[in-house]
Formats: sequence, structure tokens, C-alpha cells
Amino acid sequence: MPMLFPFALIALLQASAPVSTPTKSASRSIRMEPVVVVDATGFERAMAAATLFVPHGWKTEGGVYWGSEWTCTNGYACRWSASSPDGAERVAILPAERWEWNNYGSGPSTPGCSIAPWKSVRQYLEALVARLQPGARVTGFVAREDLRRPLLQVESQTPMPMGESRTWVEAGEVRATYRENGVERVGSIAAVAVFSLMRNDPGLGTGTLDALNGSTYPAYATSAPANRHDAALYEAVRASIQTDPQWSQRISGHDLAIGRVALEEGRKRAAAIARSNEEISRIRNEAWQAYSVSADRRARDFADALVGVQTYRDVDAPGGTATLSNSYDHAWRLNDGTYVLSNDASFDPWRDLKLEGKKLEVGR
Repeated sequence: MPMLFPFALIALLQASAPVSTPTKSASRSIRMEPVVVVDATGFERAMAAATLFVPHGWKTEGGVYWGSEWTCTNGYACRWSASSPDGAERVAILPAERWEWNNYGSGPSTPGCSIAPWKSVRQYLEALVARLQPGARVTGFVAREDLRRPLLQVESQTPMPMGESRTWVEAGEVRATYRENGVERVGSIAAVAVFSLMRNDPGLGTGTLDALNGSTYPAYATSAPANRHDAALYEAVRASIQTDPQWSQRISGHDLAIGRVALEEGRKRAAAIARSNEEISRIRNEAWQAYSVSADRRARDFADALVGVQTYRDVDAPGGTATLSNSYDHAWRLNDGTYVLSNDASFDPWRDLKLEGKKLEVGR
């Protein structure tokens, strides 16, 4: 299947949250802080690949990695996660995947790709759960049309002399339960998959010859003890992710041939890149200072309604606005640069957190 565009963070991470009225979070209040997903070795210097909000105090690890094991997906993958201070609650961005299947016994046509029978996003997600958490029990599946909708333009159907070619998009989310260290846990994985089928009938009495290619964008996973799994909170984290424009431009110009050359260069650069707090701080500050919102207010408001976020006036933020989850009724910016989202109208940052801050007003 030809690359529609590289396996960047764009599709799932900037796709919309459910179009229906978002479910209010079980948390009365949550303090959020900005973090950065870093691509440390893909280009001549470390770059911010994406920015997002996570609950204050959560630990993050991972980023965008380059290596020969991801040749099938253009030579790189995003493997990033965040977890609560006690490690019990987790969210993660999982690497994109690509596979092939056919009914005539041929091996993969693309180096590094595998043969797999998944013909729907549901089949893929259920297989992914089994790989990541053996013994887990899938308890449900829902189609995520909100994640599919932004990619409808890639769908096509083309008649051919002996058959047809067809490309379509599916998106969905599975939920599963499993036990870890004696604790019952709930997990979910959402993904967007693109399928391309080439079907030919040579008219020799052998029936149709089908070749299917499937690929996913980075999936989003959550996991927590059954009594702590806050689906609305984790969806708010996902909805906050913004791909960095500079990184997006660079990765969009990357193709597989360039990627093969970049792998070795990336390894060399990896040894030279400082892993210091100052370096990560520089990337974080540059990424957030470069963040901007659309100048077209009507388009922004329309997008806000789709993605499950709300734009607030914030004179201290880049661009004068902050885009936060609308799963909460109220938002405050604290003087240390973090945000608090709350469903409690009586929340007071000084009384409750001993920190000064100001309540944000919805942007108009």
C-alpha cells in the first residue's frame, strides 16, 4: 500500500474526541501540566514531536525512536507513556504498525513488514491486547467515528479491467480487563487503521486474487485499577496532544529511502546528544513558546466543538489562549504554569493547593 503520508502522530493524536457531549470526568478537580514528546535522534538536533497536558506529578518516559526494527513504518516509531506517581494509572502512545495479507501465499512485498490476517480495526485491536497483555479479556468494542472522520478523504474505490482497488479507514476502541499483582485492572486501546485491497479475477477459474495492506497510526492506550479508571480524564489527555509544526514538516518530508540513511546517522547522533535536564527544558520551552492557535476564530470554534476541547483566554500563554479539555466545567492557570481543571465551582487554588492562580474565562 502506498504511504498516504508518514506514520507521524497526526491522525490519532490530533483527531477529535467524541462528537457527542463529553462524559464529565469522575475527578472533581485535576491539576494539569505541559509535557513534551521528544524526537531525540531523527534529525540534526533533538526536536519536540508533540506537546500535551498530563496530570501534575505524573512521570513520563519514551519518545520518538528510530531503528531498523521499524523499517516497515518508515524507520521510526513513537513509544511514549505517562503514569501516576504510584504507577497505578497509565496512558501510552503505541507505535504505528503495518502488515500485509493475501490469499495466494505470497510473502510481504515491503521490507520489514509482516504477514497478518487482520481485516478490520477490531481484529487488529483484539490481537494487540493479546500481545501486550496475555490473558486479558476483551469486554467491549466501540467504533470511533470521531477518529475516522478526519481521514475520510483518503477513502477511494477504483474499478480495474479485472477487478478493483479500494482504500478505506476504520477506527475503534477496545476495552479489556486483566489482573496484575492481584489487582483487577481495566484497560483500553483506541486506534485508526487504513486498509487497501487489490482484487483481481484473471478469469482462469481460480477465483479472485486478493492482496490486502493494513496500517495504523499511533494507538492510544490507558490502564488503571478498575476502581480508578477515569475514561474522561484519559480522553482529555489524548485530546490535548498537539503535533509540533516544525517536527511535522520535517517528518512529512521523510521517506523510506532517506530513513534508511538516517538510521545510522541517528545512532551516531544519539551518543552525542546531551540528556541533561537543561536540554529537555530547552525543547520544552521552545515547543510551548512556538505553540499558536488558528487566527480563524470561526474555524477554531468549529474544531473545538468536534475535538472535545475548550479555548480559554490566557494572557500568559503563547497566543493568549489555552486549549484544554471540555470534560471539566472550570479551568484555572496557576502561577507555576500548570493548569487545574475542575467540576467544582467552589474550587480555590490557594485554599486547596496553597498556590496562587486565576480562573480562566472561555474565549469568544
